[in-house]
Amino acid sequence: MIGRWVAMTAVAFIGMGVIGRSPRSAPAFTGEQWAGTGDEHLVLNDGEVRGSDGCNGILGSYSVDGDRLSFSLGISTLKACLGVDTWLRRIRSAEISGDTMTVFDRDGAQIGTLLRRA
Repeated sequence: MIGRWVAMTAVAFIGMGVIGRSPRSAPAFTGEQWAGTGDEHLVLNDGEVRGSDGCNGILGSYSVDGDRLSFSLGISTLKACLGVDTWLRRIRSAEISGDTMTVFDRDGAQIGTLLRRA
């Protein structure tokens, strides 16, 4: 009898999402566009990130955990761009606070900010 009660309770909790819930990993911010002060920009769409550092194209993926994003860049062009600061190519993570995305490199150092486009 006790075993049956435990099993029914476990099923109820699983159904409510209390047991087996993993951290938020589903892509969020889908369709959002973020821009810097120059031509640098990112577009987030269902786990995929596209954009430009102001000269070269950026393509990769992202995952979300709360207001923190982790980036994995893949394909990118490698044109020489005189006078263009290509800081966005070093993106590895970012934090969202309101309409501001603070961008960090692989060492966790802040390298720039982007603003949400309306």
